[in-house]
Amino acid sequence: MATRNIPVLLLVCLRLSGIALLCILWEVLPRSGLVNPTFFPPLSAVLQEIAALLRDQHLLGHTIATLWRVVAGIVLAALLAVPAGAILGYWLPGLAAGLNPLFRILAQVNPFSLMTVFLLFFGIGEKAKLIIAAWVAFWPLLHHVIGGVQNIDADLLKAARSMGTSPSRLFLQIILPGAAPAILLGVRTSIILLLAILVAGEMLGGLAGLGWLLHWSSNYYSSPYATTPIFAVGLCISLIGVALSAVLRKLERDLFFWKPLESAWSAAPAPRLQRSRPNRIFAVTVLSAMLLLLVAGGASTNRLSKTNGSFSGEGDVPPPSTSGHSSHNEHSGHNMSHEHSLPAAGQSGHSGHTVPSASPVQSGHP
Repeated sequence: MATRNIPVLLLVCLRLSGIALLCILWEVLPRSGLVNPTFFPPLSAVLQEIAALLRDQHLLGHTIATLWRVVAGIVLAALLAVPAGAILGYWLPGLAAGLNPLFRILAQVNPFSLMTVFLLFFGIGEKAKLIIAAWVAFWPLLHHVIGGVQNIDADLLKAARSMGTSPSRLFLQIILPGAAPAILLGVRTSIILLLAILVAGEMLGGLAGLGWLLHWSSNYYSSPYATTPIFAVGLCISLIGVALSAVLRKLERDLFFWKPLESAWSAAPAPRLQRSRPNRIFAVTVLSAMLLLLVAGGASTNRLSKTNGSFSGEGDVPPPSTSGHSSHNEHSGHNMSHEHSLPAAGQSGHSGHTVPSASPVQSGHP
């Protein structure tokens, strides 16, 4: 049965039923003891941990840092892929056909295998992460741009050439608008993969971002659920990916209202709103948010990188052991207090337990 015959409220309930069932099982299974709650915490504990990360660990700042890298990578890839795809798809179609196998091979190269190479040549700073992001987003964009340019109506291109349209005007007024749906589809295809690769890159080398926060969460254990921070950061990353995909789909529906969208529930195209002009309000809002993110995201990322060591959760990661240095100094006649091998008084250890303050006898003070 086509979705147009189902009431809207019932259709919404059907689409949300799977998410509701997942949330109920996530909460009930750890509470009932069917799964170990130490390693699979309930949903309520994860949500509480997200609130704690927002309050204490700058979760919003790390989210902005990752989104800034995503947007910057997409912009860099688009600046390279759109002109290259237009040239290959329209002016050099034979070269595009000859290079197509090479493009497919390069697009299938696992970005994880190249990540250490990028980090080796460009360091662990922002340059390496942006180059990784641009590399990941470039190949899907190039593929979709070439296909979109080659699918433009040939009669429209012939009419524009017959009127003496210059190549620059042909690109800006015919080719670019005609390939815009394919470009947006390429962005939507690559953005989820780009988010996953960036999170992995931030885990390997970085001082800010959701990947760094996820790596930090693996060393921080809360009581009574040990893995709550990991699930909290992972849930945030998943929600951000879903939100980005939803925003791009909404943008596609508003700008390309004439283009039918395929329905996942039936073979018939999904019904479209009867409009004679695109809705540009949402597109302008998204573009303004991207510009604001590009301007303010870099400053926020640098600030987080510099204040990394001051996060309150950093005290929960134990410092390197100094027992070897202590024994060496004792043999050489130097006195070293026992406090140097323990975290500070009242500070959390690796397991989340509080270390008691040293007694006067232990510390050597009268």
